[in-house]
Amino acid sequence: MVLNKSSNVISDITGSIATFDVTNCTPEKTAVVAYERDGVVCLRHAHSAVWLALIEQGIYEALTGGSEDLDIVDKAGDSGRFSYSSQAWQQVAPFRRFIFESRVADLSWPFLKSNALTLYYDFLLIKEPGAARAATPWHQDHAYYPLRGSDVINCWTALDRIPLETALRFWRGSHAQKLIYQAAEFSGESDYQHLRTDRPPPPDIDADPTAEILATDRNPGDMLVWKSHTLHSAPGNTSSNRRAAFSVNWTGDGAVFHDMPSLGTYRDDGIQDGMLIAGERFPTLRTRDSG
Repeated sequence: MVLNKSSNVISDITGSIATFDVTNCTPEKTAVVAYERDGVVCLRHAHSAVWLALIEQGIYEALTGGSEDLDIVDKAGDSGRFSYSSQAWQQVAPFRRFIFESRVADLSWPFLKSNALTLYYDFLLIKEPGAARAATPWHQDHAYYPLRGSDVINCWTALDRIPLETALRFWRGSHAQKLIYQAAEFSGESDYQHLRTDRPPPPDIDADPTAEILATDRNPGDMLVWKSHTLHSAPGNTSSNRRAAFSVNWTGDGAVFHDMPSLGTYRDDGIQDGMLIAGERFPTLRTRDSG
């Protein structure tokens, strides 16, 4: 499949994301090995229609005033909007129920070599039909975080059928560089307000013929899991259907607070430089005996 910037599609897809069926189980060692190697895996049938319906209730609440951190981007020339909301679980009860009562914590924890699983934040992302120009630029999640360490993962559940043409792209193995790049502005209209100019800009992945770009189509309930250092992007929504996802982001023992400029979403006044991410704003959902 040949993809290019002029058509608002991000890059050539050279391979498929490793996928694992978790209908009646949690991820096994083979899934964790693939995750460590590639920086991303796909868990098929992670969440049932009942849980997806609950998230949809939360979406309605979030978009009608429930979320305190909601951004809606109207791109020039697009008939559809690009909406995203962060850290809404504290205000939106259906999101909170999904995070605390569904399988999402148990499906996520095997990928963190940690004695604790702590909720960092939730993230709702919706690209409406006609949001063809609302491309998500190449970026690393970790570039936005006031954190040191690598125990941070994104668990991203598809709420709609997502064909390959509008699916997320991942630069295979890019997490292994252990390098944090400059953050990118999602709206594309101004520089990110907390830009770290001491970090290098992301490489021109589109122009790199050696970059292995992984993607896969998804059905509602499938969940992607990726490392916070893995570079990824997504095209705009050129289809006639909504493209929505709800992600839960977690930290483990290996991530501590690093006091640098960032969005309030990722901070707590009670957590000082070098401290673990934990507390009322960042609750720990799972623990195990380290002995």
